[in-house]
Amino acid sequence: MKMKNYPDEIAETTSHRAGRLNLKNSSKSKGRGAAVFLILSGVLIILPFLTGCERKEKAVGISGGEKMVKLKIGDTAPAFELLEQNSKMVKLSDFAGKKVLVYFYPKAGTPGCTAQACSVRDSAEPLKNAGIVALGISPDKPDSQKKFDEKHNLGFRLLSDPDHKTAEAYDVWGKSIFGITRSSFLIDEQGKIIGAWYGVSSTDTVPKAMEVLGK
Repeated sequence: MKMKNYPDEIAETTSHRAGRLNLKNSSKSKGRGAAVFLILSGVLIILPFLTGCERKEKAVGISGGEKMVKLKIGDTAPAFELLEQNSKMVKLSDFAGKKVLVYFYPKAGTPGCTAQACSVRDSAEPLKNAGIVALGISPDKPDSQKKFDEKHNLGFRLLSDPDHKTAEAYDVWGKSIFGITRSSFLIDEQGKIIGAWYGVSSTDTVPKAMEVLGK
């Protein structure tokens, strides 16, 4: 009887197992490599978007390609010349020698903007006694502003800033999903800012201005 060569069979079996093990390891290595490649590719795709968002958050309003900083007390109020709801041109310089409350709102007729406008309307007498002229500014066209004025009997000027250049100059554009960040500014008789409120609530527009004047 011929004896089997067990050592050779064992060696062959061991060799086959080692080959399969190497194949598995190679497959795992390739799998891990592919996974790492996909992860890195995803990071490279997403990273510019994330850094772009970060730059947008850090770059405070942009006008003419230049970075703007938030306006503060003592700054000269940016000049503007805009159409009001009756299609008459209004300039900030028209109110030289008077205090002006300029407030920005996202869109005429929306609940928050209506509450804000009605709050200014209801404060007409206190504003007049304090020598303050109120001006509302939004991207709405003059005809939309006129309908808004007539519907709620507002009785003060609503200015149209459709290209949002004035909003950019006051650094209230592009930081909200609504385009404009609701904000207000109190300007003195010399055109200097004496109060600036970014993200003001719809009902605090007039009270904040009155606080500055001690009213």
